[in-house]
Amino acid sequence: MVQYSGNDPRHAVDIQETFASKGLLVKYDASGLLMTASVTDTPIGYTAAESSRGEDQALEAAGTGTASILPLDGLVYLKVANAISAPKFGLSIYTSQTASDNGTCDDDSSNSAVFIGYYCGDESAISAGDMIPVWC
Repeated sequence: MVQYSGNDPRHAVDIQETFASKGLLVKYDASGLLMTASVTDTPIGYTAAESSRGEDQALEAAGTGTASILPLDGLVYLKVANAISAPKFGLSIYTSQTASDNGTCDDDSSNSAVFIGYYCGDESAISAGDMIPVWC
């Protein structure tokens, strides 16, 4: 299984929060990059890995840390916020409705959630926190 769509990640030096995992949706903000935090946030890409770590191996703080960002193009693997019990190939995927799970996606389109792409995996149940394949 290939994780990336063939696009090269870009090194972002202006992050305004730490990114604790790969597959998190990222949005532009005038102060720097942030995880999507609202269903109406428009993602510009997703994290290729967690953000940088310091000598103590802790995630580096906003303003000093860096992250590798990939575009939402082709087949991407994104972190899902909530369980999806019976996913179907072609299921629409949106920005997450769950404030505590910033940067994640799910299949809930309510509250004008931003469309990201289509689920393109098997029809097995998906658990919260799983990485799911999405065509963008």
